[in-house]
Amino acid sequence: MDSFKVVLDGPAPWGFRLQGGKDFNVPLSISRLTPGGKAAQAGVAVGDWVLSIDGENAGGLTHIEAQNKIRACGERLSLGLSRQPLRPLVPDASKQRLMEDTEDWRPRPGTGQSRSFRILAHLTGTEFMQDPDEEHLKKSSQVPRTEAPTPASATPQEPWPGPTTPSPTSRPPWAVDPAFAERYAPDKTSTVLTRHSQPATPTPLQNRTSIVQAAAGGGTGGGSGNNGKTPVCHQCHKVIRGRYLVVLGHAYHPEEFVCSQCGKVLEEGGFFEEKGAIFCPPCYDVRYAPSCAKCKKKITGEIMHALKMTWHVHCFTCAACKTPIRNRAFYMEEGAPYCERDYEKMFGTKCRGCDFKIDAGDRFLEALGFSWHDTCFVCAICQINLEGKTFYSKKDKPLCKSHAFSHV
Repeated sequence: MDSFKVVLDGPAPWGFRLQGGKDFNVPLSISRLTPGGKAAQAGVAVGDWVLSIDGENAGGLTHIEAQNKIRACGERLSLGLSRQPLRPLVPDASKQRLMEDTEDWRPRPGTGQSRSFRILAHLTGTEFMQDPDEEHLKKSSQVPRTEAPTPASATPQEPWPGPTTPSPTSRPPWAVDPAFAERYAPDKTSTVLTRHSQPATPTPLQNRTSIVQAAAGGGTGGGSGNNGKTPVCHQCHKVIRGRYLVVLGHAYHPEEFVCSQCGKVLEEGGFFEEKGAIFCPPCYDVRYAPSCAKCKKKITGEIMHALKMTWHVHCFTCAACKTPIRNRAFYMEEGAPYCERDYEKMFGTKCRGCDFKIDAGDRFLEALGFSWHDTCFVCAICQINLEGKTFYSKKDKPLCKSHAFSHV
Protein backbone atom coordinates (compact mmCIF):
# COMPACT_ATOMS: atom_id res chain seq x y z
CA MET A 1 0.00 0.00 0.00
CA ASP A 2 1.30 3.47 -0.91
CA SER A 3 0.56 6.16 1.71
CA PHE A 4 0.57 9.86 0.84
CA LYS A 5 -0.88 13.16 1.98
CA VAL A 6 -2.90 15.77 0.08
CA VAL A 7 -3.84 19.29 1.13
CA LEU A 8 -6.92 20.95 -0.38
CA ASP A 9 -7.40 24.71 -0.21
CA GLY A 10 -10.87 25.83 0.88
CA PRO A 11 -13.58 26.70 0.99
CA ALA A 12 -15.84 23.67 0.42
CA PRO A 13 -17.07 21.87 -1.66
CA TRP A 14 -14.00 19.64 -1.77
CA GLY A 15 -15.12 17.55 -4.75
CA PHE A 16 -15.27 14.06 -3.26
CA ARG A 17 -17.58 11.71 -1.44
CA LEU A 18 -16.88 9.37 1.49
CA GLN A 19 -18.13 5.90 2.25
CA GLY A 20 -17.67 3.53 5.19
CA GLY A 21 -16.74 4.29 8.78
CA LYS A 22 -16.42 2.52 12.11
CA ASP A 23 -20.22 2.25 12.43
CA PHE A 24 -20.33 0.35 9.11
CA ASN A 25 -17.33 -1.86 9.98
CA VAL A 26 -15.75 -0.65 6.73
CA PRO A 27 -12.67 1.60 6.50
CA LEU A 28 -13.32 5.14 5.32
CA SER A 29 -12.60 5.51 1.62
CA ILE A 30 -13.27 7.77 -1.37
CA SER A 31 -16.36 6.55 -3.23
CA ARG A 32 -16.84 9.27 -5.85
CA LEU A 33 -15.09 12.32 -7.31
CA THR A 34 -16.36 15.41 -9.07
CA PRO A 35 -14.62 15.64 -12.48
CA GLY A 36 -12.29 18.63 -12.36
CA GLY A 37 -12.96 19.18 -8.63
CA LYS A 38 -10.39 20.06 -6.00
CA ALA A 39 -9.85 16.47 -4.92
CA ALA A 40 -9.47 15.21 -8.48
CA GLN A 41 -6.95 17.96 -9.30
CA ALA A 42 -4.93 17.02 -6.22
CA GLY A 43 -4.54 13.43 -7.40
CA VAL A 44 -7.14 11.79 -5.17
CA ALA A 45 -8.65 8.65 -6.75
CA VAL A 46 -11.79 6.61 -6.16
CA GLY A 47 -10.98 3.74 -3.78
CA ASP A 48 -8.27 5.58 -1.81
CA TRP A 49 -8.44 4.73 1.91
CA VAL A 50 -8.64 7.69 4.31
CA LEU A 51 -6.01 7.25 7.04
CA SER A 52 -6.27 10.68 8.66
CA ILE A 53 -8.35 13.85 8.48
CA ASP A 54 -6.67 17.12 9.43
CA GLY A 55 -3.96 15.16 11.26
CA GLU A 56 -6.36 12.99 13.28
CA ASN A 57 -6.36 9.20 12.80
CA ALA A 58 -9.52 8.29 10.87
CA GLY A 59 -9.48 4.60 11.80
CA GLY A 60 -11.75 5.06 14.81
CA LEU A 61 -14.15 7.62 13.29
CA THR A 62 -17.76 6.83 12.46
CA HIS A 63 -19.16 8.09 9.18
CA ILE A 64 -20.88 11.08 10.82
CA GLU A 65 -17.76 11.96 12.83
CA ALA A 66 -15.66 11.92 9.66
CA GLN A 67 -18.27 14.05 7.92
CA ASN A 68 -18.32 16.61 10.72
CA LYS A 69 -14.52 16.63 10.86
CA ILE A 70 -14.35 17.52 7.18
CA ARG A 71 -17.06 20.19 7.54
CA ALA A 72 -15.09 21.77 10.36
CA CYS A 73 -12.12 22.34 8.02
CA GLY A 74 -12.89 25.75 6.62
CA GLU A 75 -9.99 27.03 4.52
CA ARG A 76 -7.67 24.01 4.46
CA LEU A 77 -8.32 20.26 4.44
CA SER A 78 -5.46 17.83 5.01
CA LEU A 79 -6.03 14.16 4.18
CA GLY A 80 -3.75 11.17 4.75
CA LEU A 81 -4.54 8.57 2.08
CA SER A 82 -3.45 5.05 1.16
CA ARG A 83 -3.67 3.49 -2.29
CA GLN A 84 -3.11 0.00 -3.61
CA PRO A 85 -0.43 -0.36 -6.32
CA LEU A 86 -1.70 -0.27 -9.87
CA ARG A 87 -2.42 -3.62 -11.47
CA PRO A 88 -2.47 -4.49 -15.17
CA LEU A 89 -5.83 -3.80 -16.66
CA VAL A 90 -7.92 -6.85 -17.37
CA PRO A 91 -10.84 -6.49 -19.77
CA ASP A 92 -14.01 -6.24 -17.74
CA ALA A 93 -17.02 -8.08 -18.96
CA SER A 94 -19.40 -6.20 -16.66
CA LYS A 95 -20.87 -4.18 -19.52
CA GLN A 96 -21.56 -7.33 -21.48
CA ARG A 97 -23.09 -8.93 -18.39
CA LEU A 98 -25.26 -5.86 -17.95
CA MET A 99 -26.47 -6.25 -21.51
CA GLU A 100 -27.26 -9.93 -20.95
CA ASP A 101 -28.88 -9.69 -17.48
CA THR A 102 -31.91 -7.84 -18.77
CA GLU A 103 -35.11 -7.23 -16.93
CA ASP A 104 -38.70 -7.19 -18.07
CA TRP A 105 -39.52 -3.49 -18.14
CA ARG A 106 -42.58 -1.50 -18.95
CA PRO A 107 -43.41 2.21 -18.49
CA ARG A 108 -45.01 2.93 -15.12
CA PRO A 109 -47.41 5.76 -14.29
CA GLY A 110 -45.83 8.67 -12.51
CA THR A 111 -45.95 8.27 -8.74
CA GLY A 112 -44.11 9.56 -5.75
CA GLN A 113 -42.04 6.42 -5.93
CA SER A 114 -40.73 7.09 -9.43
CA ARG A 115 -39.94 10.70 -8.65
CA SER A 116 -37.98 10.10 -5.48
CA PHE A 117 -36.49 6.79 -6.65
CA ARG A 118 -37.44 5.20 -3.28
CA ILE A 119 -34.84 3.41 -1.18
CA LEU A 120 -32.35 1.33 -3.17
CA ALA A 121 -30.17 -1.01 -1.12
CA HIS A 122 -26.73 0.38 -1.93
CA LEU A 123 -24.38 1.58 0.79
CA THR A 124 -23.28 5.13 -0.01
CA GLY A 125 -21.75 7.91 1.99
CA THR A 126 -21.87 11.65 2.32
CA GLU A 127 -21.31 13.77 -0.74
CA PHE A 128 -18.83 16.61 -0.99
CA MET A 129 -19.31 17.38 -4.67
CA GLN A 130 -18.22 20.48 -6.55
CA ASP A 131 -21.32 20.70 -8.73
CA PRO A 132 -24.34 18.40 -8.34
CA ASP A 133 -25.17 18.67 -12.03
CA GLU A 134 -21.85 17.09 -12.90
CA GLU A 135 -22.87 13.78 -11.35
CA HIS A 136 -24.84 11.76 -13.84
CA LEU A 137 -26.47 8.44 -13.43
CA LYS A 138 -24.59 5.45 -14.76
CA LYS A 139 -25.51 4.68 -18.29
CA SER A 140 -26.29 1.31 -19.65
CA SER A 141 -24.11 0.11 -22.34
CA GLN A 142 -25.04 1.16 -25.83
CA VAL A 143 -23.99 -1.23 -28.51
CA PRO A 144 -24.36 -0.48 -32.23
CA ARG A 145 -25.40 -3.71 -33.81
CA THR A 146 -25.94 -4.80 -37.37
CA GLU A 147 -26.71 -8.29 -38.42
CA ALA A 148 -27.74 -9.61 -41.79
CA PRO A 149 -28.30 -12.88 -43.58
CA THR A 150 -25.49 -14.19 -45.72
CA PRO A 151 -26.59 -13.94 -49.34
CA ALA A 152 -26.71 -17.10 -51.38
CA SER A 153 -24.86 -17.44 -54.62
CA ALA A 154 -25.83 -18.09 -58.20
CA THR A 155 -23.01 -19.98 -59.91
CA PRO A 156 -22.55 -20.73 -63.61
CA GLN A 157 -22.22 -24.39 -64.50
CA GLU A 158 -20.84 -25.86 -67.72
CA PRO A 159 -21.73 -29.49 -66.98
CA TRP A 160 -24.66 -30.08 -64.65
CA PRO A 161 -22.93 -30.66 -61.31
CA GLY A 162 -25.61 -32.34 -59.27
CA PRO A 163 -27.25 -31.03 -56.10
CA THR A 164 -25.22 -28.98 -53.70
CA THR A 165 -26.01 -28.07 -50.13
CA PRO A 166 -27.63 -24.63 -49.90
CA SER A 167 -25.44 -22.09 -48.21
CA PRO A 168 -26.43 -21.26 -44.64
CA THR A 169 -28.48 -18.14 -44.11
CA SER A 170 -29.29 -16.21 -41.01
CA ARG A 171 -32.32 -14.21 -40.08
CA PRO A 172 -32.38 -10.50 -39.23
CA PRO A 173 -32.12 -10.12 -35.43
CA TRP A 174 -35.58 -8.54 -35.04
CA ALA A 175 -37.13 -11.55 -36.86
CA VAL A 176 -35.61 -14.33 -34.77
CA ASP A 177 -34.76 -12.79 -31.41
CA PRO A 178 -37.83 -11.65 -29.43
CA ALA A 179 -35.54 -10.27 -26.74
CA PHE A 180 -33.53 -8.15 -29.20
CA ALA A 181 -34.75 -4.82 -27.76
CA GLU A 182 -35.16 -6.05 -24.15
CA ARG A 183 -31.84 -4.73 -22.93
CA TYR A 184 -32.32 -2.11 -20.24
CA ALA A 185 -33.48 -1.61 -16.71
CA PRO A 186 -36.20 0.61 -15.14
CA ASP A 187 -36.06 4.39 -14.57
CA LYS A 188 -32.67 4.90 -16.20
CA THR A 189 -33.09 3.57 -19.70
CA SER A 190 -30.78 3.48 -22.65
CA THR A 191 -31.23 2.92 -26.34
CA VAL A 192 -29.34 1.04 -29.01
CA LEU A 193 -29.03 2.59 -32.43
CA THR A 194 -28.52 0.20 -35.32
CA ARG A 195 -28.98 0.27 -39.04
CA HIS A 196 -31.35 -1.99 -40.88
CA SER A 197 -29.63 -3.15 -43.99
CA GLN A 198 -30.37 -5.72 -46.57
CA PRO A 199 -28.28 -8.84 -46.00
CA ALA A 200 -24.81 -7.67 -46.91
CA THR A 201 -25.00 -7.16 -50.68
CA PRO A 202 -27.73 -8.78 -52.75
CA THR A 203 -26.42 -11.83 -54.54
CA PRO A 204 -25.60 -10.56 -58.02
CA LEU A 205 -26.79 -12.40 -61.07
CA GLN A 206 -23.83 -12.43 -63.41
CA ASN A 207 -24.03 -11.56 -67.07
CA ARG A 208 -26.90 -13.55 -68.41
CA THR A 209 -24.84 -14.99 -71.21
CA SER A 210 -22.44 -16.53 -68.68
CA ILE A 211 -24.98 -18.15 -66.35
CA VAL A 212 -27.63 -19.22 -68.82
CA GLN A 213 -26.15 -22.47 -69.97
CA ALA A 214 -26.92 -24.69 -72.87
CA ALA A 215 -27.93 -28.15 -71.75
CA ALA A 216 -25.51 -30.81 -72.75
CA GLY A 217 -28.14 -32.35 -74.99
CA GLY A 218 -29.60 -35.86 -75.21
CA GLY A 219 -29.96 -38.13 -72.30
CA THR A 220 -32.95 -38.95 -70.34
CA GLY A 221 -33.33 -37.84 -67.11
CA GLY A 222 -34.45 -36.97 -64.02
CA GLY A 223 -33.45 -34.56 -61.77
CA SER A 224 -30.36 -32.81 -60.88
CA GLY A 225 -27.49 -35.19 -61.22
CA ASN A 226 -24.58 -34.67 -63.50
CA ASN A 227 -23.99 -38.14 -64.90
CA GLY A 228 -25.13 -37.10 -68.37
CA LYS A 229 -28.66 -36.50 -67.11
CA THR A 230 -30.82 -33.64 -68.28
CA PRO A 231 -31.60 -31.11 -65.50
CA VAL A 232 -35.13 -30.60 -64.20
CA CYS A 233 -36.50 -27.10 -63.42
CA HIS A 234 -36.93 -26.62 -59.67
CA GLN A 235 -39.96 -24.38 -60.28
CA CYS A 236 -42.08 -26.23 -62.83
CA HIS A 237 -40.48 -29.67 -62.38
CA LYS A 238 -40.13 -30.12 -66.13
CA VAL A 239 -37.06 -31.31 -67.98
CA ILE A 240 -34.97 -28.39 -69.22
CA ARG A 241 -33.97 -28.63 -72.88
CA GLY A 242 -31.87 -25.63 -73.69
CA ARG A 243 -30.48 -22.90 -71.50
CA TYR A 244 -30.87 -22.95 -67.70
CA LEU A 245 -29.80 -21.22 -64.47
CA VAL A 246 -28.12 -22.92 -61.53
CA VAL A 247 -28.99 -21.18 -58.23
CA LEU A 248 -28.63 -22.56 -54.68
CA GLY A 249 -27.98 -26.00 -56.08
CA HIS A 250 -31.13 -26.06 -58.23
CA ALA A 251 -31.72 -25.63 -61.94
CA TYR A 252 -34.29 -23.17 -63.32
CA HIS A 253 -35.68 -22.14 -66.67
CA PRO A 254 -34.40 -18.54 -67.05
CA GLU A 255 -37.93 -17.13 -67.14
CA GLU A 256 -39.03 -19.08 -64.05
CA PHE A 257 -36.39 -17.82 -61.62
CA VAL A 258 -38.69 -15.17 -60.11
CA CYS A 259 -39.36 -13.30 -56.83
CA SER A 260 -41.68 -15.27 -54.56
CA GLN A 261 -43.50 -12.05 -53.61
CA CYS A 262 -44.03 -10.02 -56.78
CA GLY A 263 -43.21 -12.59 -59.46
CA LYS A 264 -40.59 -10.40 -61.10
CA VAL A 265 -37.98 -12.26 -63.17
CA LEU A 266 -34.68 -11.88 -61.33
CA GLU A 267 -32.47 -11.04 -64.27
CA GLU A 268 -30.65 -8.07 -62.73
CA GLY A 269 -30.09 -6.61 -59.27
CA GLY A 270 -29.51 -9.76 -57.27
CA PHE A 271 -31.83 -11.62 -54.89
CA PHE A 272 -32.25 -12.78 -51.28
CA GLU A 273 -33.10 -16.23 -49.98
CA GLU A 274 -35.23 -16.60 -46.83
CA LYS A 275 -36.71 -19.90 -45.59
CA GLY A 276 -36.18 -21.40 -49.02
CA ALA A 277 -38.03 -18.55 -50.79
CA ILE A 278 -36.40 -16.14 -53.23
CA PHE A 279 -37.05 -12.37 -52.96
CA CYS A 280 -36.03 -9.30 -54.94
CA PRO A 281 -34.47 -6.51 -52.79
CA PRO A 282 -37.63 -4.28 -52.58
CA CYS A 283 -39.87 -7.18 -51.52
CA TYR A 284 -37.33 -8.36 -48.95
CA ASP A 285 -37.33 -4.91 -47.31
CA VAL A 286 -41.12 -4.73 -47.18
CA ARG A 287 -41.46 -8.23 -45.77
CA TYR A 288 -38.69 -8.30 -43.17
CA ALA A 289 -37.84 -4.68 -42.23
CA PRO A 290 -39.12 -3.75 -38.72
CA SER A 291 -41.93 -1.23 -38.17
CA CYS A 292 -41.72 1.99 -36.14
CA ALA A 293 -43.70 1.84 -32.87
CA LYS A 294 -44.87 5.44 -33.35
CA CYS A 295 -45.64 5.98 -37.05
CA LYS A 296 -46.05 2.26 -37.90
CA LYS A 297 -44.01 2.68 -41.09
CA LYS A 298 -41.21 0.33 -42.16
CA ILE A 299 -37.70 1.26 -41.06
CA THR A 300 -35.05 0.87 -43.73
CA GLY A 301 -32.32 3.14 -42.31
CA GLU A 302 -31.20 3.73 -38.72
CA ILE A 303 -33.23 1.92 -36.07
CA MET A 304 -33.74 2.99 -32.46
CA HIS A 305 -34.23 0.06 -30.05
CA ALA A 306 -35.93 1.16 -26.81
CA LEU A 307 -38.69 -0.10 -24.48
CA LYS A 308 -38.74 -3.48 -26.27
CA MET A 309 -39.74 -1.74 -29.51
CA THR A 310 -38.14 -0.30 -32.64
CA TRP A 311 -38.43 3.34 -33.71
CA HIS A 312 -37.30 5.77 -36.38
CA VAL A 313 -34.62 8.00 -34.87
CA HIS A 314 -36.79 11.09 -35.45
CA CYS A 315 -39.82 9.40 -33.84
CA PHE A 316 -38.21 8.67 -30.44
CA THR A 317 -37.79 12.11 -28.86
CA CYS A 318 -37.79 13.82 -25.44
CA ALA A 319 -41.35 14.71 -24.39
CA ALA A 320 -40.17 18.15 -23.22
CA CYS A 321 -37.59 19.47 -25.70
CA LYS A 322 -38.56 17.20 -28.64
CA THR A 323 -34.89 16.42 -29.33
CA PRO A 324 -34.15 12.90 -30.67
CA ILE A 325 -32.71 10.84 -27.81
CA ARG A 326 -30.61 8.61 -30.06
CA ASN A 327 -27.93 6.71 -28.09
CA ARG A 328 -28.23 8.73 -24.88
CA ALA A 329 -29.79 7.62 -21.61
CA PHE A 330 -33.33 8.73 -20.81
CA TYR A 331 -35.99 8.50 -18.09
CA MET A 332 -39.64 7.48 -18.26
CA GLU A 333 -42.25 9.54 -16.41
CA GLU A 334 -45.99 8.97 -16.85
CA GLY A 335 -45.29 6.85 -19.91
CA ALA A 336 -43.24 9.50 -21.74
CA PRO A 337 -39.45 9.57 -22.30
CA TYR A 338 -37.36 12.52 -21.08
CA CYS A 339 -33.71 13.35 -21.69
CA GLU A 340 -31.54 13.65 -18.57
CA ARG A 341 -31.45 17.44 -18.57
CA ASP A 342 -35.22 17.91 -18.73
CA TYR A 343 -35.91 15.09 -16.27
CA GLU A 344 -33.61 16.61 -13.64
CA LYS A 345 -35.16 20.03 -14.25
CA MET A 346 -38.76 18.80 -13.97
CA PHE A 347 -38.65 15.83 -11.61
CA GLY A 348 -35.24 15.82 -9.84
CA THR A 349 -35.14 15.42 -6.02
CA LYS A 350 -32.59 17.15 -3.76
CA CYS A 351 -31.51 16.31 -0.23
CA ARG A 352 -32.76 18.82 2.37
CA GLY A 353 -29.60 18.36 4.42
CA CYS A 354 -26.78 18.81 1.88
CA ASP A 355 -28.74 20.30 -1.06
CA PHE A 356 -27.20 17.77 -3.45
CA LYS A 357 -29.45 15.67 -5.67
CA ILE A 358 -30.38 12.16 -4.61
CA ASP A 359 -28.96 9.83 -7.23
CA ALA A 360 -30.42 6.48 -8.18
CA GLY A 361 -28.82 4.01 -5.80
CA ASP A 362 -28.52 6.47 -2.90
CA ARG A 363 -30.16 5.46 0.37
CA PHE A 364 -32.55 8.15 1.54
CA LEU A 365 -35.59 8.80 3.69
CA GLU A 366 -38.47 11.26 3.78
CA ALA A 367 -39.24 13.32 6.87
CA LEU A 368 -40.68 16.74 7.70
CA GLY A 369 -42.00 16.93 4.15
CA PHE A 370 -38.53 16.70 2.59
CA SER A 371 -36.16 14.05 1.25
CA TRP A 372 -32.81 13.39 3.00
CA HIS A 373 -29.78 11.23 2.39
CA ASP A 374 -29.74 8.67 5.20
CA THR A 375 -26.46 10.17 6.45
CA CYS A 376 -27.76 13.76 6.28
CA PHE A 377 -30.78 13.28 8.55
CA VAL A 378 -29.05 14.34 11.77
CA CYS A 379 -29.80 16.48 14.82
CA ALA A 380 -29.27 20.15 13.97
CA ILE A 381 -27.42 20.66 17.28
CA CYS A 382 -25.26 17.60 17.99
CA GLN A 383 -25.24 16.01 14.52
CA ILE A 384 -26.23 12.56 15.82
CA ASN A 385 -27.85 10.43 13.14
CA LEU A 386 -31.64 10.20 13.57
CA GLU A 387 -32.47 7.54 11.01
CA GLY A 388 -34.98 5.16 12.60
CA LYS A 389 -35.01 7.13 15.87
CA THR A 390 -37.52 9.38 17.61
CA PHE A 391 -36.90 13.03 16.78
CA TYR A 392 -38.43 16.46 17.21
CA SER A 393 -38.58 19.33 14.76
CA LYS A 394 -38.22 23.06 15.03
CA LYS A 395 -38.17 25.39 12.03
CA ASP A 396 -38.15 22.34 9.73
CA LYS A 397 -34.95 21.09 11.36
CA PRO A 398 -34.73 17.70 13.10
CA LEU A 399 -33.65 17.55 16.75
CA CYS A 400 -32.81 14.62 19.01
CA LYS A 401 -34.52 14.10 22.40
CA SER A 402 -31.66 15.76 24.26
CA HIS A 403 -31.97 18.98 22.26
CA ALA A 404 -35.72 19.00 21.70
CA PHE A 405 -36.11 22.33 23.53
CA SER A 406 -32.83 23.90 22.46
CA HIS A 407 -32.68 27.15 20.54
CA VAL A 408 -32.10 26.61 16.81
